[in-house]
Amino acid sequence: MKSVFVQIFMLFLVFQFVTTAQPIKVKESKEIIIPGGGEHYFPRFASNDSTIYFTRAYYDGIESINLFSNELKTITSDPGSGFDYQFTGNGGKVFYRTDKYVNGKKYSDIKSINLQTKQIELIESGKRNLSAPKILKSGNCIFKQDADITVNNKQKQTMQLNIIPQDTMLFYSDNNLILLIDGQKRVFDPLGEGSYLWSSLSPDKSKILFTLMGKGTYVTDLEGKVLLDLGYANAPQWSPDGKWIAYMEDKDDGEKIISSEIMLLSSDGKEKLQLTDSKTIHEQFPEWSPSMNAIVCHSADGKIIYLSLEKNY
Repeated sequence: MKSVFVQIFMLFLVFQFVTTAQPIKVKESKEIIIPGGGEHYFPRFASNDSTIYFTRAYYDGIESINLFSNELKTITSDPGSGFDYQFTGNGGKVFYRTDKYVNGKKYSDIKSINLQTKQIELIESGKRNLSAPKILKSGNCIFKQDADITVNNKQKQTMQLNIIPQDTMLFYSDNNLILLIDGQKRVFDPLGEGSYLWSSLSPDKSKILFTLMGKGTYVTDLEGKVLLDLGYANAPQWSPDGKWIAYMEDKDDGEKIISSEIMLLSSDGKEKLQLTDSKTIHEQFPEWSPSMNAIVCHSADGKIIYLSLEKNY
């Protein structure tokens, strides 16, 4: 009888271990070798897991590498284009801002490139204080110049905000955020004055993730009610299913980064996971793959790091 009890107890322990296994863990961490060498930054995926896009120092251009064929492509060499560029939902087109300086003043263009035909469209030209573009679910391009938000549809016609199809967008504006819901815009500063950065809407567009410089990183609802305080969590990114937030936990000595690791926090704040733990590689700025089977990031010295993930939930 005692032996049977011990066996049942051991089975219970095994069951508990299996059911409480780490929900996401790293199967493999490796550097993606880019042909030709050099430093590369801010890697990301588009609509599938097979291709990584990235830029060079100072957001100089956009390139891609196929993880299966190792084929390297230059998407554009336009200066500044590697900052916050956006893909359409099917990954067929990329929208970006490119910058030039005239007499010390910055002027920007908004362009798009069809990744299949290579056709380039000039959407806006030679304007001051242009934001990086965003893509509405309709496929239209939307961007901000000063306090004005402009939408260009597929016929490149400017549309009034009040006839934008139902959608929710988020923009930066003078350290604050502008929340645009169904054509109506308002300043979004739920924690008062300060510098808001690394902001994004949750995949279902019901929550907002942001960092307030000097205070921490938060999740709020669209009315600004704080739902989660992440504490010190830089460059946060929602997972595609909205259940996790990836971020970097970095430290510096006032001049340079001395450590940085990639972390995960469940969107309910109940579970925190550490994905990297290296003394010599300082991983930064994580980005999820569409399937959530991988996260890519870059190191402080410009290496592209690929984390292969195993999900247990």
